[in-house]
Amino acid sequence: MKNETPPSIRLADYKPPAFLIDHVDMTVRLDGPCTQAKATYHVRPNPSLVHANGHGQLVLDADALGPVDVRVNGAQIEPQQDRKHVAFTLSTREGSKVEVATTLDPASNTALSGLYLTNGVYCTQCEAEGFRRIVPFLDRPDVLATYTVTLEAQQAACPVLLSNGNPSPIEALDDGWHSITWHDPHPKPSYLFALVGGHLDQVRDSFTTRDGREVALSIYVEPGKAERATFAMQALKRCMAWDEERFGRLYDLDVFNIVAVSDFNLGAMENKGLNIFNDKYILASPTTATDEDYQRIDAIIAHEYFHNWSGNRVTCRDWFQLCLKEGLTVFRDQEYTSDIYDRTIKRITDVRDLWAHQFPEDGGPLAHAVRPDSYREINNFYTATVYEKGAEIVRMIASWLGPQRFRAAMDRYFSTYDGQAVRLEDFLSAMKAEAGDLGAWPDFLGWYTQAGTPQVSVDWQADTHAGTAHLAFSQSTSPTPGQPDKKPLPVPCRLALVDEAGDDLAISPDHVVVQGGRLVGDQFLLDSAHGSLQFTDLPSGTVRPSLFRDYSAPVNHMVEGLDDSDRLFLAAKDSNTFSSWAHLQSLYSDALQRRYHRLTLGEPLGDDHALFEAMIAAGLCCEIDHDTDQAGRAATITLPSAHDLARTIGRNIDPLHVEEARISFSRDLCADRGTSVVEALERFELEDSGDIAPEAAAKRSLVLALLQHLSRCETPDVDDLLGRALRGAGGMTMRIKTLALLLQRRSPLADQALEAFDAEFHDDPLTMDKWFAIQAMNGTADTLVALEGHRSYDRENPNRVRSLLGAFATGNLSGFHAADGSGYQLMAERIGTLDGRNPQLAARLASAFRTWRTMDAARQTFAQAALETLQSMPNISTDLSDIVTRMLEPEAS
Repeated sequence: MKNETPPSIRLADYKPPAFLIDHVDMTVRLDGPCTQAKATYHVRPNPSLVHANGHGQLVLDADALGPVDVRVNGAQIEPQQDRKHVAFTLSTREGSKVEVATTLDPASNTALSGLYLTNGVYCTQCEAEGFRRIVPFLDRPDVLATYTVTLEAQQAACPVLLSNGNPSPIEALDDGWHSITWHDPHPKPSYLFALVGGHLDQVRDSFTTRDGREVALSIYVEPGKAERATFAMQALKRCMAWDEERFGRLYDLDVFNIVAVSDFNLGAMENKGLNIFNDKYILASPTTATDEDYQRIDAIIAHEYFHNWSGNRVTCRDWFQLCLKEGLTVFRDQEYTSDIYDRTIKRITDVRDLWAHQFPEDGGPLAHAVRPDSYREINNFYTATVYEKGAEIVRMIASWLGPQRFRAAMDRYFSTYDGQAVRLEDFLSAMKAEAGDLGAWPDFLGWYTQAGTPQVSVDWQADTHAGTAHLAFSQSTSPTPGQPDKKPLPVPCRLALVDEAGDDLAISPDHVVVQGGRLVGDQFLLDSAHGSLQFTDLPSGTVRPSLFRDYSAPVNHMVEGLDDSDRLFLAAKDSNTFSSWAHLQSLYSDALQRRYHRLTLGEPLGDDHALFEAMIAAGLCCEIDHDTDQAGRAATITLPSAHDLARTIGRNIDPLHVEEARISFSRDLCADRGTSVVEALERFELEDSGDIAPEAAAKRSLVLALLQHLSRCETPDVDDLLGRALRGAGGMTMRIKTLALLLQRRSPLADQALEAFDAEFHDDPLTMDKWFAIQAMNGTADTLVALEGHRSYDRENPNRVRSLLGAFATGNLSGFHAADGSGYQLMAERIGTLDGRNPQLAARLASAFRTWRTMDAARQTFAQAALETLQSMPNISTDLSDIVTRMLEPEAS
């Protein structure tokens, strides 16, 4: 029998709650399978609603709970209880005191939602709908309450007891038990509730706010791991200072705690005053963490801390507004890391991530608006669209307003809506109020409500004799599920005209004719389907346009009228560093697509000598050891990923030819200019100290970018070079990435290096995740089966599962999309097994199938069969059913 599709929840059906809960008094007694949770709610009828009579139904959300004891104003009652709700009658004329009590077994909670046990530590995860798995509640973001929480546990088992807010002194109880009470004075929705209890080591520090208050800071980690939390503490203090300076946001409690746990479905959670992290994003040392790990830790700590205002103090009215906290906070953490590290490199990294994750989502069966109209399972909407595309929309708004206006708009937003649950319209209202003399406010709401990636075509024509030039823009967006018809969006294009010397021309508004949009400063706002700019009185000589500087809008754009020589010129001369990189990337992409199509036809691959020359000139332009832009040059010579190349090819993809196109490019580069690459590497000392300073990380990035190309060469001396780099690796970045290169080229050195890594780190799960991942990304389905039997692999732990199954499905194009369907079949089997234990994790893994319809016909047949197998499983979770159902629905047309 076919499983039923989960019912849709629609934004249009939103209704405010009939009752409000102003305060929660809660006691949780942590006692293994006899854990007790009791809560007292101060409930009152919602004064904004008209109540027809003196009584109404209070319907509390409940999930995976046993029998619930309920008392109303001290009297025991028998509620109506089913799998999802606990309901009873309350007075609508006055407030009521409602008491609920449940018994829980945290160790059996393998879903890791609600209260669960991980490595002997009690932990909670309540976003989005986990609080209802602890006690029945009005578990929705627009019910804000203050909380007083008392935790009780045996002191020997749980010496550390944490919750939200500020603590009272700990109290000793009878029989070796103790208790502590935490009070959070700031009203919050239930998804921000948290508690932790167990044996944990503590890293302490403090931070003095700009108004002179001292905040006690603590990071709690599993015993023996405190030294690996030092960088995380530094990052926390750094982002607290930055948020005060950049956004004027001061912290508002006496303590700020972070807890790192081993089993966590997500990256981290911004619970008020008690952030709970996947330990992957806290623990780091040069010998166990890569440069990317350090920057990711910095960014995620900042992200969760910034949520204190953009998400906690001002929260979401409903889950449809999720991007209001996530997209905005991603923008804030991107700005933070741009200021702390290198702004251009950060922008390049963010755009690469957008292309790799969000663009395929926008173009496939899981496409949805940043603020969707409906959903079946909210856990499945924590997506790149909500986070990364949401951040890009905020960036467009910030760029349109300019730094001063945007800061004033953010101040207005925080002060106006502090302590409230709001909508996107409220955020945009605050932005619009500070627009001043910028003219009519663009319809940025359309970016939030319309799915899909706009395609912008630009035609460039110039007449050097007449001193004129013309830019003609047009935009369109392909149909997406549920949205067949698309409207034009306001697309801001930062632009410049570049002369023969590479300088930006001064453009006078008096010499520009604008149609179908507006020109404000260096931004042309295309706000209709078609628009144009006509330039006059240009100086003599060749002029070229530099468009979408710093990636001013999340669109695909193509420019007609510029040939390869024009783009090579701009790659070398454009004063905007991001645009220089983007010009070269577009040339790489075109070259790789040509190679792919020639491979499919069995034709000669052609000659890319001119592009190789430009690549070497851009990447190795000066003495490596004395140049500060090593990270920029590393980005310049890095090719588009296999997945990004597949995305640009579009349909009927053969993954083997995609990968061969990239390999052949590097191989031909080495044949053409390999001496230059080797000479560049010889100027390095391949002995790497593992120093995590940005300068050292930049140097490593360039070395590895060069090694990446050389590793494709077939000459045996490359193995010697990679072996030297591996032996000289004093830190994890060079070690794991060089090992990955040896694996990619099937070097005989790889097996020995893998064994040495295993021998050293087999009892360090987070570090072994890297070992699992590089093999999953370079192996087959059989490789995964073998690795599942390894002593360090744990099928129950989300990090282990992601390091193996996730890395295979998202990082191994030819392995997952194997021609015989073995990759699909294995993933479907593992996802089906996982669904019974951890539905959220199963659903996230299943989203890797989102590109199945872009493959060739034979692969599509195998992928469809795997998805239909999952869909027909008895007792499939709503999380997984939602993803699979959407994946199998007919394509939008």
